[in-house]
Amino acid sequence: MAEHNGHRKETIRSGIGAPLRRRETERLIQGMGTYSDDVQLPNQTYAAFVRSFHGHAEIRGINVEAARSLPGVLGVFSATDWEDVLGGIGPWPLASDAVYHVGQPIAVAVAHTRSAAEDAANTVLVDYEPLPVVLDPEAAMQPDAPLVFADTKTNLVREMHMATDDVDDVFARADKIVRVRTQTQRIIACPMEPRAMVASYDPATGELAIWSTVKGFYGLRNQVARMLGMPETKIRAIAPNIGGSFGAKNGVYPEEVLLPALAKYLRRPVKWTETRMEHLAASHHGRDQRNYIELAMRSDGRVLGVRDRMIGDTGADRAGSASVTAAFLYITGPYDIQTYGVDAYAVATNKTSHGSVRGIGKADASFVIERSMDVAARELGMDPAEIRFKNLVPEEKFPYLTATGATLDSGRYAECLQMALDLAGYDELRKEQAALRDRPTLKRGIGVSFVIEPTGAARRGSGGGYGACRLKMELSGIVSAYPAGGQQGQGHATAVSQIVADRLGFSPEMVQVFEADSLVTPYGAGAGSSRTSSTVMPAVLIAANQLGEKILRIAAHRLGVDARDLRLEGDVIRGSERQITLREVIQIAYQDVDRLPPGEEPALEVTGYFINPNHVYEFDEKGRRNEFSSYPYEAVVAVVDVDTETGMVDVLKYASVHDCGTMINPRIVATQHLGSIAQGIGAALYEEMRYDEDGKLLTGTFMDYLLPTAHEIPNLVLGHMETPTPFNPLGSKGAGETGTISAPCALGNAIEDAIGVELRQPPYTPERILRAIQSGKAIPALGMKAH
Repeated sequence: MAEHNGHRKETIRSGIGAPLRRRETERLIQGMGTYSDDVQLPNQTYAAFVRSFHGHAEIRGINVEAARSLPGVLGVFSATDWEDVLGGIGPWPLASDAVYHVGQPIAVAVAHTRSAAEDAANTVLVDYEPLPVVLDPEAAMQPDAPLVFADTKTNLVREMHMATDDVDDVFARADKIVRVRTQTQRIIACPMEPRAMVASYDPATGELAIWSTVKGFYGLRNQVARMLGMPETKIRAIAPNIGGSFGAKNGVYPEEVLLPALAKYLRRPVKWTETRMEHLAASHHGRDQRNYIELAMRSDGRVLGVRDRMIGDTGADRAGSASVTAAFLYITGPYDIQTYGVDAYAVATNKTSHGSVRGIGKADASFVIERSMDVAARELGMDPAEIRFKNLVPEEKFPYLTATGATLDSGRYAECLQMALDLAGYDELRKEQAALRDRPTLKRGIGVSFVIEPTGAARRGSGGGYGACRLKMELSGIVSAYPAGGQQGQGHATAVSQIVADRLGFSPEMVQVFEADSLVTPYGAGAGSSRTSSTVMPAVLIAANQLGEKILRIAAHRLGVDARDLRLEGDVIRGSERQITLREVIQIAYQDVDRLPPGEEPALEVTGYFINPNHVYEFDEKGRRNEFSSYPYEAVVAVVDVDTETGMVDVLKYASVHDCGTMINPRIVATQHLGSIAQGIGAALYEEMRYDEDGKLLTGTFMDYLLPTAHEIPNLVLGHMETPTPFNPLGSKGAGETGTISAPCALGNAIEDAIGVELRQPPYTPERILRAIQSGKAIPALGMKAH
């Protein structure tokens, strides 16, 4: 891997901008971390779930008696036990009258050992009456389609419409209208650690303690409180080490409400750890969107307007996930397009419920516009890079208000694309491609893409618009930090310690960052949507500044000088002529409080809050709003060879230039971006959740659902730019998703460039490539206009 930095300021040795090693790494790779499954409590029991193996069926009966009689079994529970036995309130977490997708939980067994619980779950007998399934979202929209939910009148769970006033006029006067149909496949997150939970109830105090992989631990606490009729103050939610999420651990699943109820009823700790097969069948799926897009083009390559019809398959979900909403807002991507019309539909089918998977919605939007820009370039006889340069939002227009109401915060888009072209050696690549054109079966292709990554989502009623961090300087001088949100492997503890150290003038080793715990951590929405960099980290900065200012005020009062004339330098606060040790200031703050400045509160403890101002929560009269706070971006040039006899793809080069604003730790940004690209390559070439005609899952193990290994990841050439956002004091943006978003776009464009026929649906497997070659529609060559 090679790395290049554009406009990189001189590195600070240990503060903001320093490429420090992650503090967490050594402990975790040595197996010394504590994940939810590592939690072992006295008298701990284990849960196992009975899950549907039908895509759609009526439940005519559940026989649990044989399972309850097995040795070591403490109980077997179904939906009928939720209120009367478990004391639950509100919707049943278990299926009662019907199942709507494979993997839906129907019953749960609890036993002394995990194997006994699994044996009991396997012994439960469920009497099913299969019902018609609907798996195609467009078919599900038809009036005569089978209904996923019998108590509804339609499978359409959400629709949104928006159009600027001039759409029809712009399309009427366009020189050319480019029409493209794209489809993204259904995928799943597959983090290293599946979902897991341990719940323990103390009957003496009436308190529940929950260790969980859930991203939003406060959301979990609040939902458990509502559904069990308990005050939040009696529930402690703890997020220990988490082995990745990529969206899978967003939200609260039925299992995560049931375990606390079981622990409370049994008066015993209960543990459940999701298996890989359970993860594939029951954790949220993502993508799976169809788009019918039209571009109104001027003959010189300028995009005048966009129209889109968007259909998202949200699975067995009554509300529809945020995927369609996000895609609805960002189809125009990084381009200066002010004319836009969209009709968006979220449709229920008999598949696993849709939810967050890395790049939710924005990956679909980027795929649509980036594949369409290549189609437009070919139909106009232009180079793919040239048409992007012509349409990218220029630097002088930032902050840029899009047609959908989003405010793109900052960017040097053209410079970023040019840097990627230079890193890849684009002109030479095109010459090499031309020289290799006559090879009989091995075809060279070059793909370009440019994507934005909307980060820091905030929605009405869901939170996410602010960050918080509590800092406490201990008597020893060590700072205890409690950032809201928690981490899932991103390296937040290292970044937090760097920010605090930077503002207080000492080593990051003097900062102890604690895992998320509702007992001590400020309220927060969690680490999803790459929001930590744009909300929580600015709150850390604010808290550190507050703590530093308080230290200086106390020191100034003691020295009889102006606080503005002092500076923190490790263990000493220095002025031009006098100084005082930090230990003396700490003693005043905690013990000799009579020496505090008048009106100054004792102790060295602060909480910093930051509300990101770049959110608009309500749709306006035209359906516009700004759901995300910052917009990192990435330019990619990918080079492939495709064997037209086997359909195999060899990725020869992958050059990426990424801008996430101020990099708090460039080393962490680089590793986050590498992992993101790897996941994007998986989505581009390997991964797809597939069902048969009866709604049975065909990709229920890693034998069928393919993930890339290190061997499949090509040599990556990475470049970084830093264009700070004006909307937070750090200037930082999210850094976790652009690589995942870009890869299906760039590799799809490269493969289509190689084989010369339409291929608009990933994954680009050998079978799909060969079918496209054998029966596909030829595309114009670059530099040739379509007639």
